[in-house]
Amino acid sequence: MQRCIILFLLFCISGNTSAQVLIDSVIAVVNTDAITRSELENEFRIAAIMGKPTAETPTAAEKQAVLETIINRKFVLQESDQIGVVVAERDAQIAEQIAEIRARYTSETDFQNAMQQHQLETETLKMWVYEQLIYGEFFRRKFFNAVNSAEVERLTQSYYDKNKAEFVVPPTVTCNALLIVVPDAISKTEKQNTENLVQKLSERLQKGETFRTVREAYETQLSLQFNILTVETATPLGTLVTELQTSERSKPLVVEAGYQIVERIRNNPARQKAYSEVNEEITERIRQEQAEQQFKAWLEKRKEEGVWHILDDALTQPANEMR
Repeated sequence: MQRCIILFLLFCISGNTSAQVLIDSVIAVVNTDAITRSELENEFRIAAIMGKPTAETPTAAEKQAVLETIINRKFVLQESDQIGVVVAERDAQIAEQIAEIRARYTSETDFQNAMQQHQLETETLKMWVYEQLIYGEFFRRKFFNAVNSAEVERLTQSYYDKNKAEFVVPPTVTCNALLIVVPDAISKTEKQNTENLVQKLSERLQKGETFRTVREAYETQLSLQFNILTVETATPLGTLVTELQTSERSKPLVVEAGYQIVERIRNNPARQKAYSEVNEEITERIRQEQAEQQFKAWLEKRKEEGVWHILDDALTQPANEMR
């Protein structure tokens, strides 16, 4: 009986769609919205595109968790439509989010190859991004902004007093850092010449010449970048710099981009951040926690009052390609 209801709903919902959509099997219904198997599959494909670890063949439990995420999103999208939630500068925001996903890849070609490998259409990804934007705007508008500011302000000082250890700045070290960038696409001869120049540059620094002087001397021959860095002493670079004496220069260090030479300036001991420094951070944290609690309660109520179904065999039936 349930299957007949689901198929009838699919016919009603998809009456004006193409034949390809009509044969897409329904695995769940949320009020009047059907969730198809392709939607579930696309969720796994998008996760793979975004670099999230996913199993090649998801288990029933994994599919159940993802399907519940889609169901929750359907409730949010339906409520958003009812109260008129919109995304300002929609196309621009979608493009920005897509660009951030593309940035995970070394080139546009690699990104397109990944999209093709996971059988994911650009329009599908855009629609998913748009739904995420609506979801976020709904949460911000209905819950985050609605949190009682006076109550949050009252809790902020207490939170700081109880959790001071969270707001300790770890010990750091400040240093001068000269980066010598070595391109990958150069010949062995060019690499050897670069190594010789780096060694000569380092020798001049060891003799006491300033970073500015050696930069001016070699900037036409080498690609040089100078920065003043402050890093935690617990990091590999921080540990190395801490072992130097004040004003002592390191020998050329092999790094991913090429070589780096550092000079210790000073050590900065750990310190407790003042309340005024973290007031806004704590306020946002408490507001977020309270908003999430209210959202969870709202969602539970919607699921109690709404009409939604998952087909019994929706998660056991094999999918086409959930990756």
